[in-house]
Amino acid sequence: MKKLSLLFISFFLLTSCHKEPKLQIHLPQYIHQNKPAVVKIDNLNQTKIDKVDILVDEQAVQSLTYRPTIQILIPKQFKLGQHSLKLNFKQGGQLVKSMTLAFILYAGIKPKVLSYELIKTYPHDINAFTQGLEFYKDTLYEGTGLYGQSSLRKTDYKTGKIFKQIDLDRKYFGEGISILNDKVYQLTWQNGIGFIYDTNLTKKGDFKYHKSKEGWGLCNDGDVLYKSDGTEKIWILDPTILQEKDFINVYTNHHKIVRINELEWVKGKIYTNIWQKNALAIINPKTGAVEGIVNLSDLHKKVTQHPELDVLNGIAYDKKTGHLFITGKKWDKLFEIKILFK
Repeated sequence: MKKLSLLFISFFLLTSCHKEPKLQIHLPQYIHQNKPAVVKIDNLNQTKIDKVDILVDEQAVQSLTYRPTIQILIPKQFKLGQHSLKLNFKQGGQLVKSMTLAFILYAGIKPKVLSYELIKTYPHDINAFTQGLEFYKDTLYEGTGLYGQSSLRKTDYKTGKIFKQIDLDRKYFGEGISILNDKVYQLTWQNGIGFIYDTNLTKKGDFKYHKSKEGWGLCNDGDVLYKSDGTEKIWILDPTILQEKDFINVYTNHHKIVRINELEWVKGKIYTNIWQKNALAIINPKTGAVEGIVNLSDLHKKVTQHPELDVLNGIAYDKKTGHLFITGKKWDKLFEIKILFK
């Protein structure tokens, strides 16, 4: 990651009115969650000001006594990502100047770099362009992609044997899957539609995308579904109507994370792989902050190498053991691993 130095946005407001303040504001372009941001104010014509009201996205958050240097703390309810900051300068209760600036809210913590232990290796179909992976009652369900090759499968993870497979119509590019309340949900990439099956892979219905334009990854916490769309957003879907009711933005303490792909819910966190990266990110589903990174590039070296795109894509969590099962697009192996948090 590139180290970002503190950048300042300077605004000069000049006016012919003698009583109106001429102000130069120095605001950090990058503000970190749960950490105060130092804002410097140059009152160029020394106009009297006694109060500064702070609004974020037009919501009042602070009212401070005016000083040349003030500290602003962004409340927890604001998502990571882009916001507007309005400063209302007052004298004797009267507004004398209002200024609006832009800033980006980053995570307040640095992701921990975690290691893993390889527990066991199993066979995996080298022709499977894996998009989604999830356990249900000791059976591994897998969704695969590519036009003309997309499928949904029930497999024996120990042998790689396919118990049952249904193929999607050639016009669909299959994407992530998740199983909630005995229903299997499968996304498609750019068709704006997802499919619903029972756990025996009998199709029961479909649903359309609304605010999210593409389908990438899918997981659930037992109550709602989480859906990635290739951006920094993870959408929260109401499973009763399958519409996006909210979202989080995924950021580290220095970067926006885009191309979020396969998702898996693990002990209150969202595990994801980033498209074309052989690593996992561990995300706080309440804030969007990346709390951990696991480099799995060594696993890619253990699979049969071929010229086709064969990056990591497939995360399944075994609740009984607490282990993860990892594979990739057209990998010939499935890896059982344990994340080491110490």
